[in-house]
Amino acid sequence: MSQTLFVNHDLEFLSRIKKEGGTATLTTPSMLQALHWITNPEIPILGIYLNPNDTQYSALRFLEIAIIQRPATPVFLIDSENEMGPEKPLNFLKGVHVKGVFRGNESLQVFHSSLNISESPSPEQIMKRITPRSEHKGYLELPIMDFGHLHTYPFDVFVEDASKNLRLFASAESPVDQSYFAELKKKTSWVFISEKTIQETREKVRNTQSIYMDMDVFPVAWKTAETLFNAKMLLRELQQGGLNDGVVEHAHLMLSDLFQLVSHLGQAPNLRRLVALAKESDRSIACTTLSILMCKILKFEQNSIVEILGLASFFQDISLFSSPFGNLSNTPVLEMKPEAAKYFAQHPLLSADIVAKNTSVPEVTLQVIRQHHERKDRSGYPNRVGGLQLHPMAEILSLINSYLDHPQHFNEVKTEIYTHYSDRMVQAFQGLLDLLESTKKSAS
Repeated sequence: MSQTLFVNHDLEFLSRIKKEGGTATLTTPSMLQALHWITNPEIPILGIYLNPNDTQYSALRFLEIAIIQRPATPVFLIDSENEMGPEKPLNFLKGVHVKGVFRGNESLQVFHSSLNISESPSPEQIMKRITPRSEHKGYLELPIMDFGHLHTYPFDVFVEDASKNLRLFASAESPVDQSYFAELKKKTSWVFISEKTIQETREKVRNTQSIYMDMDVFPVAWKTAETLFNAKMLLRELQQGGLNDGVVEHAHLMLSDLFQLVSHLGQAPNLRRLVALAKESDRSIACTTLSILMCKILKFEQNSIVEILGLASFFQDISLFSSPFGNLSNTPVLEMKPEAAKYFAQHPLLSADIVAKNTSVPEVTLQVIRQHHERKDRSGYPNRVGGLQLHPMAEILSLINSYLDHPQHFNEVKTEIYTHYSDRMVQAFQGLLDLLESTKKSAS
């Protein structure tokens, strides 16, 4: 029996769908469980309904795997919080194999209305779902039954019968003639799909991160889930390196709180694009995560970590994303022209000004943003603040930034870098690095 798959973290929603659909539905709050089902050739799936508001897994990565494993199975997004609005981003959806968006409170009948299911194949008719390379170079072969419920072909395809006489060629997005397709199903078992068009679709998925983060197109919760997943991936790498499980779990919770707060602030019109760029920045996510871990080791109070250091580490470079000289966030200072370098030297103050004008964050958060490149011995910039005037959280942020400035050879320069910071901060940070390093060595 064919089934439809619902992936949603809302257990009430899943319970309602299961009650309406019974054994005709597969429901799970776990994208990992869903991946297990879509990669099982014994399970025929008519459609996949995916809620991107889930921080346990990346919806974009899930979508890419689903395209390869179930290239003829339509995927729909679920807007469980009704944040999407009446206008759907159709160009985006068409480009990444998504067929539409449904509100979370709609019935199973409404969900299924887009599947165009004219018949339910019997178990005897369902062939194992496999994607072997066909005898035709550049094509994969799939059971033709998989394509019976589609409105349009997802990829370039052709069909032939056993005697090689019957042939149907169709390009991606061309309409499916259901009556003709029904006749084809009586005469042949396979449809051949172009590997090239599958690869093109995969590339579209991988290139949608910037569109997915567009504040004007997608709900805040969806973008937050994707960003938070990226941060958790970084934590997972640190955990594999030996970071204590309790510390990792604590950091997970604080990251969740932080990104909810960031998304709320990000609704300010003047900040939307800049917040989106910050969420795409590996450095922003790394700095935020490492800052939270440092505060955990130093036993700082949780709320202040999120509201002060968390926000400061996320917004610290926001002025670099829209400078008069373009995006300077990934440009080495030594490669900048003198005018751009002068702007860069003032970016802590400029970032604080942008945040102050567009949000109502506490003054202490702005202070930490202004000081995130200052040092305890007053050798930092832009104002050579140090001593008791340097906020402890700003010192944490400054030390982590110094570390991130030397990703490949920090061990070679750390002795000199450490001289600029207080012993307490150096010991806490070195303790974290030692833990990771010792575990890596023991693992190898």
